[in-house]
Amino acid sequence: MTDADTPPGGTVAEPFPIFLVANRYMLYDVNVVSYIRRVYHMCGCLIGTLPQVPQQNVFLGLPLELMVEEAALLVEKGVAYIVDDVAAHKTGREAMLERDRLRYLAQRDEELKGLAEENQREAFARKVAALEKKGRMDLISRAGTPSSPRGKQKKEKETPAPPISEEPNPADIHAKPISTEPENPEVTLFSQLQPSTDNAPSQDLIFHSTPTTSHPIYHLPTLPTLPSTTSAYLTPQPSPTRFPTYRHLHSKGYFLSPGLRFGAQYMAYPGDPLRFHSHFVVNGLGWDEEISVMDIVGGGRLGTGVKKAWMVGGEDPSWKPGVNGEERGYGVRVFSVEWGGF
Repeated sequence: MTDADTPPGGTVAEPFPIFLVANRYMLYDVNVVSYIRRVYHMCGCLIGTLPQVPQQNVFLGLPLELMVEEAALLVEKGVAYIVDDVAAHKTGREAMLERDRLRYLAQRDEELKGLAEENQREAFARKVAALEKKGRMDLISRAGTPSSPRGKQKKEKETPAPPISEEPNPADIHAKPISTEPENPEVTLFSQLQPSTDNAPSQDLIFHSTPTTSHPIYHLPTLPTLPSTTSAYLTPQPSPTRFPTYRHLHSKGYFLSPGLRFGAQYMAYPGDPLRFHSHFVVNGLGWDEEISVMDIVGGGRLGTGVKKAWMVGGEDPSWKPGVNGEERGYGVRVFSVEWGGF
């Protein structure tokens, strides 16, 4: 991996894990998500939502769900491996020695503490910037420091008070005005209650952020040397009629995404979907599979109606590399149909 392939948020070591959860292939690391999009032209589908707004489906985030064809191609290229998430966590905890477990917990606490302190410093910087923008420079000193927002108040509280003499000083008696307010004023319906700060939460609390990825000790970060039948390392099983067409178009530089909303298996983009519209709605078929005329007309009109071409493709079962001359895209042939009108 070159420096140009290094994501801005960190490095990605290959092979990286793809987590299998309930027969769905997930990615939880944003660095891996951006890496496969940029290097391997795979976008997936973001499916994460907010706990407070679980019904919204407009702004989604991590995790990223991969199509089975995307996971299979990454495994085929040797850049990823599949991890059974539930089994890996269970076996990872059971196989962990006590000293390794304690070291892992201490390391995790240190990382979470450092992250929480960084978040606290950023929050303090935002507070200072907001006060400077409003011209309230006098309030910055009251805000304290990032590490101790109430440091000034604490120091004032910790200052020892002068010893109180049992005999009152006559000078103090004459100098101190006599208060006419009762010590315990009666609280009525129209009295203005002052908020109490005795039980207020301390601003020194550090809130830890929950990491989005598991520690590598849970999914065995070394190269998978176990057979594919092991529960921790599984092999994706894509459709034998669809996968060759997907692999062929991917090798030509197309970005492919699910095409269900357009009545097809895939949508093929000539570049990143954030910059380009799709050019084809694609269906992968068997080599000897029959296509009715109604399907051809319907697919052609559908593709033209959404300003795309309808494409079908299949793999020649008799094709072998090096025998039929040029490799010609894994022995796959594709045809596009566009409704021209007469």
